[in-house]
Amino acid sequence: MIKFNLVNFSLEAKHFKKLGLPILGSQLVMYAMTTTDYIMAGYFSANDLAGVGLGAAIFNPLYFLTAGVMFGIGPIIAQHYGAKEFEEIKIKTRRFLWVALFLGILFALLLSNGNLILNALGTDENIRSVSLGYLTAVSYGAIPIALYQALRNYSEGITQTKIVFIIGGLGFILNIPLNYFFIFSMGLGGIGCGIATALVSWIGLIVLWLATLFLRNYKESYIYGKFIMPNVKNSLEILRIGTPISFGIFVELSMFSGAALIISMFGSTSLAAHTIAINIVGLLFMLPLSLGLASAIRVGNLIGEKNYLKANYASNFSLRLSFFIAILNFCLLFLAGELLIGLYTNDQSVVIKALGLLVLAAIFQIPDAIGFSAIGSLRGHKDTFVTMVNLVISYWFFALPIGVYLAFNEIGGLPNEAEGIWVGMIIGITLSAILNTGRLKFKKGLLKKLSQF
Repeated sequence: MIKFNLVNFSLEAKHFKKLGLPILGSQLVMYAMTTTDYIMAGYFSANDLAGVGLGAAIFNPLYFLTAGVMFGIGPIIAQHYGAKEFEEIKIKTRRFLWVALFLGILFALLLSNGNLILNALGTDENIRSVSLGYLTAVSYGAIPIALYQALRNYSEGITQTKIVFIIGGLGFILNIPLNYFFIFSMGLGGIGCGIATALVSWIGLIVLWLATLFLRNYKESYIYGKFIMPNVKNSLEILRIGTPISFGIFVELSMFSGAALIISMFGSTSLAAHTIAINIVGLLFMLPLSLGLASAIRVGNLIGEKNYLKANYASNFSLRLSFFIAILNFCLLFLAGELLIGLYTNDQSVVIKALGLLVLAAIFQIPDAIGFSAIGSLRGHKDTFVTMVNLVISYWFFALPIGVYLAFNEIGGLPNEAEGIWVGMIIGITLSAILNTGRLKFKKGLLKKLSQF
């Protein structure tokens, strides 16, 4: 058993720093693109901010139901990389790209039919038109988004996280002038955000493809060469690992997106406040999220090396650091909430509503961070199905039903409307953390037994 001491902690911290900081950078720039969309659309009009927020609430779940399957590539490649099985990496990655292409086409078709969802909601026509235009525009970037995620997860699986970060940073920088041109110069408002996103998606894919083609960092596991057709066995492998990951994230996002759809019934002020609050919370969550993603790679590499005790230590390291980060986020939301909201809007009715939501958000920082740390480590084990079931139970059977009930009813002084939805989310996130940390404890016990042979 590897005991906790300063030397072991420092060594593990170096590994997580090497993997995690570029992943954090990638997540931040990706999220910053969405934040930029919200801020710039908000300066155009409150309806455009609400429309982009509602469009994103539809885009994100559809993404994780389709292109999000590519997240399964990371754990598969990480274990092969740890075992130095480079030929397997070359063959499988090329076949996974076929799956990405198919899912990208499916993703595009779903986005281009977003009007079916919007029509069913009965949302205000001004908000609906912006959302529909946004979804139609961004659908043209669906295929490159799926292929980019395949190449990104292959890169991260072989620990080339820095390259992904640099490319993501370039995309973020490019997104700002494109947003300005389409939103303000062309007068397209929130729809311009969708056009800019589609263009950046194509450019990002081309740059990452060139990087994997020419950079020396990819020489060891070079994936190009003889043409390879799709393979049923490898397609089923990525679907078996990736589908529970993507569906699990879809379940979590459906809670947040479902919240946005329900809150839209309470008017543009509530929806704008929810959009701002959820964006701030998501931005702060990038730290524990990145730590969990790094844990998936680190644990996967160590399991591939058959270094089971170190894999368990890496999981424990991730949990401890996630708890510390969550405490910092908790304090920041309480102390600087109003300042953060002021970056998005100067509408006082929206500010007051969003501030109340951030108080509730502070409560679930610790269970959210610890829960995702456990999920990340479980991905390193390629254990994704049980995590998906835990998320379904937590969010669909508890968070959403309780949140919807509280939104439309006043119970014992508990907040209702938007705040009621957020109380339901607190309950679901806490339950998810309990279930997934319990599952991780079970998997760590199995590795401990394997280390004795």
